[in-house]
Amino acid sequence: ARDLNPNSPLIRVRYAAVLAVLGRTEQAVAEVERALEFDPLSMEVRFWLTIGLFLGRQYTRAIEQARRLLELEPGHCIAHMVLGLVYLGMRKLEESAAALRRAAALSGELPLMQGWLGLALGLGGHATEARSVLERLRAIAKERFVLPSCFAWLHLGLGEIDETFAWLERALDRDDEWSHPLTTYPFLDPLRADPRFRALLRKLNVET
Repeated sequence: ARDLNPNSPLIRVRYAAVLAVLGRTEQAVAEVERALEFDPLSMEVRFWLTIGLFLGRQYTRAIEQARRLLELEPGHCIAHMVLGLVYLGMRKLEESAAALRRAAALSGELPLMQGWLGLALGLGGHATEARSVLERLRAIAKERFVLPSCFAWLHLGLGEIDETFAWLERALDRDDEWSHPLTTYPFLDPLRADPRFRALLRKLNVET
């Protein structure tokens, strides 16, 4: 598709997403940068550029792009979410939690935002607040579907590793797209030596 229509930002972004899942983050970033040339004001393209840089651990560039996204869309939850994720990668956990609290509030407490917030809170030592977020998600899940990855991130933040793996299994079973970058998420580094993590990579068909 890219060869047939090389000027399509959408195709390049979708291709970059596949590259990122495979751990080829430098190529993914190059694809999104090319897409940005065709559509420099696109929030979606700049979002994926920031995510690619975050997954590639290029935090200096990632924080720059996250701030530019905030300049473009200061009232959009996604802009604050991606800033929170970059801070999470940088281990600036208080800044991450602050950005993700703002993202959750702007989104109307969307479960996706709460899952990331719970991860930042738990890793930052705010276990009581993280458990409150977990209880909110459990209540929401009684009424409607919540992505399994949201629960995985919360349990990971709380140091509950068995529950983390159980929810990651469910996330892959449900084709939860936020569980796909297992090879590159920085916050998953402590789990990589666990045999269960290798099993997840096999399930995702990206074992390296």
